[in-house]
Amino acid sequence: ASGKWIVLPLHASLPVEAQERVFDVPPQGVRKVVLATNVAETSVTIDGIRFVVDSGAVKEMSFDPHSRLEALLPCWVSRA
Repeated sequence: ASGKWIVLPLHASLPVEAQERVFDVPPQGVRKVVLATNVAETSVTIDGIRFVVDSGAVKEMSFDPHSRLEALLPCWVSRA
C-alpha cells in the first residue's frame, strides 16, 4: 500500500495468489485500484468496485498470412 491507495494488477500471466489479492478488502480509508486487462475485466466481479476506467487498449488475435501464424497484438478499440 502507498498512502491511501493499493494498486493491484490483474491479468492471466500473474500467479494465482497475486490474482486473488484483488478480492481482498482494503484497510479502512484505503482505496483499491485494480489495473486489469479487458479479458480479466469482463471475466470477474470484484466487490467494492465503484468506477471502471477503460484505457481503450486491447490485445486482439491477428493472423499473418505470410508467416501463417496467429499472435495477440496490442491495438486500440474503435470509437465508432
